[in-house]
Amino acid sequence: MDWYLLLAAILLPALSAALCFIIKNQKVRIAIVSISTLILFAVAYGFIVLLLRAPEGKLVYQFNESTLEVVSWIIKGLDLVLFSYIAYVGIKHKKAIVVVLCILQVIPWALFEVFGVFGKVFEPEDAFVIDHLSLIMIMLVSIIGPIITFFALGYMKEHEHHLKLTVSRQPRFFMILFVFLGAMNALVMTDNLSWMYFFWEITTLCSFLLISHDGTEIAIKNGLRALWINSVGGVAFIFAIILVNSSLGTLSIQAISESGMEGAFTGLLPIALGLLCIAGFTKSAQFPFQSWLLGAMVAPTPVSALLHSSTMVKAGVYLVVRISPAFSGTILGQLVAISGGFTFAIASAIAISQSNGKKVLAYSTIANLGLVICCAGIGTRTSIAAAILLMIFHAVSKGLLFLCVGTIEQGIGSRDIEDMQGLFKIMPFTTVITVIGMISMMLPPFGVLITKWMAIETAVDQPLVLLLIILGSALTVVFWGKWIGIILTMSYKPKFHIEKLTFSMEAALTTLIVFVMAASIGIVPLYNTLVKPQVVSFVMQDKGSLVGEGMGIWLRNMDKTVYGGFASIVFFIIVLLLMVAIPFFAHRLKPARLKPPYLCGDNASDDMRGLEFISPGDKIENVVVRNYYMQNVFGEDKLTTGANIIAGAIVLIILGVVIGL
Repeated sequence: MDWYLLLAAILLPALSAALCFIIKNQKVRIAIVSISTLILFAVAYGFIVLLLRAPEGKLVYQFNESTLEVVSWIIKGLDLVLFSYIAYVGIKHKKAIVVVLCILQVIPWALFEVFGVFGKVFEPEDAFVIDHLSLIMIMLVSIIGPIITFFALGYMKEHEHHLKLTVSRQPRFFMILFVFLGAMNALVMTDNLSWMYFFWEITTLCSFLLISHDGTEIAIKNGLRALWINSVGGVAFIFAIILVNSSLGTLSIQAISESGMEGAFTGLLPIALGLLCIAGFTKSAQFPFQSWLLGAMVAPTPVSALLHSSTMVKAGVYLVVRISPAFSGTILGQLVAISGGFTFAIASAIAISQSNGKKVLAYSTIANLGLVICCAGIGTRTSIAAAILLMIFHAVSKGLLFLCVGTIEQGIGSRDIEDMQGLFKIMPFTTVITVIGMISMMLPPFGVLITKWMAIETAVDQPLVLLLIILGSALTVVFWGKWIGIILTMSYKPKFHIEKLTFSMEAALTTLIVFVMAASIGIVPLYNTLVKPQVVSFVMQDKGSLVGEGMGIWLRNMDKTVYGGFASIVFFIIVLLLMVAIPFFAHRLKPARLKPPYLCGDNASDDMRGLEFISPGDKIENVVVRNYYMQNVFGEDKLTTGANIIAGAIVLIILGVVIGL
């Protein structure tokens, strides 16, 4: 059963990809995506059952020596094919930097993997190891990923209609989506750092192919940017592999994580850890590598939701969290925390100046990934618990919000926040889900706020990091609050329009909003079952502990006294009562009791979007309600250059420190 699940998690998406590409029939493709979605759900559930029953708290998959050698050479061959295709892309689009970065990876890779110039390659016996952190990532990839792919069935049909394509490109699109899902599952399950690098590069290539899917000049340009920036991380990754192999005598990721526990933070290992952190920074779009994620917003909405909020960018933070015990309590850990905290604060600030809904979500994603990396750098059990919980809550809520923005864009023809005034009257179903999704990112009792509180508590011994987290958290409330306010601003007319969505889109939105609610309501069993076992397995210095019991999450000192917490279930009961009560009483309110404002003329009877009135000249006039975006303070042109310089300096300091060690 163990091996069947492993093969299904990796090879089923590959099979689905091939079928989607070969079979052009729309109805058959719908069937393939639907069946694959259900099977991947079952795979995730199967891993949950197996891991919870595993006596050692992990599932280990070993190959015999001959099989391991065969599989390793197959992956080496596929690596070479991958390098060749990336170089071809660079040559085709006359992008020299892509070719140069590809060569910088191929040469050390070939010298190490093929010719053995740097000594023997120590392949770990455990080919795949699934612990609770891996399981959480499998759940994000194999549950949220297929939901987004299912949503794309309805979305891409309408998307191609707007593009006026004569020949559908959906077969290629769904093929790449499924290849990506299979690569992500393999990436988080393997214990071989060299194999992880191969799957890491597959996600890089998939990102380019999906961002440039529409084939427009701007799409190709941004796809190439994603390719070369992530290739920078690939260069750091391959050199880290060589250094890890020579330092530890193994490529086992578990061994890297445990190396700090054994006092092995010496020699070349600090440099390898620093390079792996930089690779994680590029994949998770941390400053100064954030531009590829911002450019990726030109891609179809399912791409934004899948690659750039719920799964691909999580590969970067997954790597940093995975190896965080190795540099816990070191200068490297402090610098990683500062880098993540800086990204959290500056990305939240720039988000305030954005009126493009997708860009707000992009900067919010960058910010939250920064907070995850910040928690990993702080390096306590509580901060790691906060990082893992935030990975879960952010993936669910942000995946939902990207789909909501895509749905809104198709409904009103714009993704500009200012054009969403009165949206509740036009798209009530989508609006309610969108608002709940936004609230889940900033207010109690939802899990994202709880993780921010945990991060603040664990950063009290690092004043600069503490200041950055507090600043970023405050700025977050501003841009979410503005967006919610404009969406809920509407006319006084009782008329509503009932929107019509395809089944796949409506089902995906409904399922994800249920997950958003369930994850926060069930934060105690979620923590105790999936997060706590992983955190406990890390040996770190802690001044307190995180306990999930009763009706919430509590922080305890070493003497067991409670000094903070959230009674999440009590909060949720109150919130749910308000969510039911407000619409109930609003519905019972008679139109005659609504007193429209005096607007210097008769109110327009067909007003749906905002406030419209008939002026003395018998003209329809609009009452314009706008947000403040403070471009002169928080604008991209005001902050990006300086932020990139500071963040780049932090990266250079990280390299300087680890080389000095």
